[in-house]
Amino acid sequence: MKNFIKEKRVLFKKIVIIFFSFFFVKKIKAYQEISDFEKNTGFRNYGIPSKFEKIFRWIIANPVTSGNGVSYSPLSKLRGTVTPNGLHFERHHYGVKAINPKNYQLIIETKKKIKKFSLTNLRQNKIITNKVFIECGGNSNLLYNKIPTQTKLDLVHGLFSCSEWSGVLLKKLIYENFKHDEILKYKWVELTSYDRGSYNISLPISKIMDKSFLALYQNGEPIRPEQGYPVRFIMPGYEGSTSVKWLKKITFRSKPVFSRNETSRYTDLLPNGKSKQFSFKMLPKSVVLKPNIEEKIKKGNIVIYGLAWSGISLINQVQISINGGKSWINAELNERNSHITTFNYEFNWTGKTLMIQSRCIDNKGYTQPSRKKFLKEMGSNAYYHFNAITSIKLKSNGTIEHIYI
Repeated sequence: MKNFIKEKRVLFKKIVIIFFSFFFVKKIKAYQEISDFEKNTGFRNYGIPSKFEKIFRWIIANPVTSGNGVSYSPLSKLRGTVTPNGLHFERHHYGVKAINPKNYQLIIETKKKIKKFSLTNLRQNKIITNKVFIECGGNSNLLYNKIPTQTKLDLVHGLFSCSEWSGVLLKKLIYENFKHDEILKYKWVELTSYDRGSYNISLPISKIMDKSFLALYQNGEPIRPEQGYPVRFIMPGYEGSTSVKWLKKITFRSKPVFSRNETSRYTDLLPNGKSKQFSFKMLPKSVVLKPNIEEKIKKGNIVIYGLAWSGISLINQVQISINGGKSWINAELNERNSHITTFNYEFNWTGKTLMIQSRCIDNKGYTQPSRKKFLKEMGSNAYYHFNAITSIKLKSNGTIEHIYI
């Protein structure tokens, strides 16, 4: 079994290499042609970025299967915790589903009752708003590799984005349309998508009835097609695979459905040969975004800038080390006791070689682990849920490389 898993991982890595070999980034202009009316009035119907800013997502797509691939959020180029809608990362298995809102229908069903909701029905409900990050379970998985990968930071950590999502609490819909006693008979729900492959996953009812909601808006505007328009299920703090796009159906069940996306995918093979399944929660994690491998640093005052986040707790502290973890100093947090925050640490660089790291500590005392400690627990056969400390070396000549400590 172990040999099979190893062979499977090697095959997957080869596929990823093929993705890269067919990887094509077209530098699209960040501006569009405007109408004569807009030219004459000096206004735009919809604001767009300056033509002088060249910030875009990196795309890795399967050349054989249309619609299968990822686009990485350019975290290293952004500041703050909220990702612009057009730069939110994407992970699609079967392409982007185009849904006419007039024809949209959400189905919620038990064995005894089926309830259908139109988009108009959903939008007439009380709307709540939460700032929630979404992180793919496979984010940062290049750091499982035995040799540090010398590639762009965004291609390592860019399957992460954060938005202000607005929508309807799931428990509100359920309790208003189903008898409480009937719901208590079930332990799980199956979430199914309208996408071409009928993507589906299972979640425990005890978890989703607390914080989950049906997102209708992202950063104030209706969710875009690539993010699940018109309705996306959002489960705060859980891996991105649980935030089902183009939500079609919620089915109450007595047990998990054990779909492809919760067995052969998003499951971690541990050192003892057992598999860790339904490990939904994203653990505390921090990443230095600046300086990064694309930069050449000059002597003098520099600022270490980064992001820290947690799906299970609140970030209470971020520490920086410039000597490979021998000593740590507190960074300045933009927001303390939050699920996501930025951090800064400013100092004078004399040109000495440095080994830069960041680690976060949450309100429960959990400290982001070293890579060595993390791999001791998770092993090298795992592929998902990497939250260990990332390390970079700032060389005396000002260049940067990824390293392991």
